[in-house]
Amino acid sequence: MNSIKEPTLGNGKICYLEIPANNVEESSAFYQKIFGWHIRTRGDGNTAFDDGIGEVSGAWVMGRKPHTEAGLVVSIMVDSLDETVNLLTANGSKIVNRIKISEMEEVAWFADPTGNIFGLYQHPGGGNGKICYVEIPTADIAASANFYHAVFGWPLRDRNSGILSFDDGVGIVSGMWVNDRKPSAEQGLMIYVMVDDAAAAVDAVNAHGGKIVQPLGRDAPEITARFADPFGNVLGIYQNPE
Repeated sequence: MNSIKEPTLGNGKICYLEIPANNVEESSAFYQKIFGWHIRTRGDGNTAFDDGIGEVSGAWVMGRKPHTEAGLVVSIMVDSLDETVNLLTANGSKIVNRIKISEMEEVAWFADPTGNIFGLYQHPGGGNGKICYVEIPTADIAASANFYHAVFGWPLRDRNSGILSFDDGVGIVSGMWVNDRKPSAEQGLMIYVMVDDAAAAVDAVNAHGGKIVQPLGRDAPEITARFADPFGNVLGIYQNPE
């Protein structure tokens, strides 16, 4: 990928990932080779990435525990699950799980070189390398859905099967809540949600049963905070500095 389009900005967008790594060079090369992510060096010298469609970005971080338990799971879209699984196993990755949803749709979980568990999602619509889906653990699906809807305005969808799902604030990343997993309470793999007003989002987290675990100002000059949702999953808040 020689050029990356400007990403969509908007309140409630799942916009950024911090991925634990033992070796940033090794991890960045892995994701570039497997998923075609655009790798770049930021102004502060750190290695960053843009996903396969240039909508979600992020960086690898040292000194954090890898995300080795399938609690909160981030999935990456691929054109061919078979080809991606073969490429992963050829590069030393472990396939943790694989499920066929329909004739055209399949999912799998894999462990990256650091041991972080991510998902794969094959979809006929294309978008190879896109960060596309998030599964969020909860003990109460309705309560968690109400929390994220209230704090970030995520639209909610009912698949008529009792599964409540969501789209993020700009409709690029989707997901659902699952009630058979432990919360992802470690500040290891971090998902950040973009907001128009970080201070207002912090107030909304507190007002709707969440807890701020890292206040605004800790990551200055970046406008970020981290919170635990009502079930204990830790995510981040990000306000685009302008």
